[in-house]
Amino acid sequence: MSRTHAIGIIVACGTVILSGGVLAQTSGYGSDSGPGWWQGWGMGWMMHPPGRGRYMMIDANDDGAISAEEAASAADEVFTAMDVDDDGSLTKEEYMAVRMGPQRGFNPDRQAAMQKRKEARFAEIDADSDGNLSKAEFLDAAQAHHASADSDGDGKVTPWEHRRQNWN
Repeated sequence: MSRTHAIGIIVACGTVILSGGVLAQTSGYGSDSGPGWWQGWGMGWMMHPPGRGRYMMIDANDDGAISAEEAASAADEVFTAMDVDDDGSLTKEEYMAVRMGPQRGFNPDRQAAMQKRKEARFAEIDADSDGNLSKAEFLDAAQAHHASADSDGDGKVTPWEHRRQNWN
């Protein structure tokens, strides 16, 4: 075998090996891709079962239901993220600065309505009416929200219960 022939075979084998990894990857039409994310036809990231949006992130053990522990952990993380000055309480400004709901903010009327609802919720959560939300007040409200979503009282919120509670 000539040296040129051997080099040609090595190059051909290398090309096949390297292209195998590329061919094995999805081309955007797999089950985890969809329009707007990976530009495929399958279910998009935000449409992945068993729920929508934050539901997937809150259901830490992927059992298809949000337990009280998972809800408490998520609420604690949200409070920490909202508490920009890290003083252990939320001002109305800190609370209002976080966008609410699945919209992208393209509809100013809906955005205004959501902000009004959020402002009313702040007043409801602020049990001592001091204009700030303590972590206890925030977690109490989160616990009540979880309990009200748990329509069958089993301590877990299913995707159906979640959607009923968060119907827009």
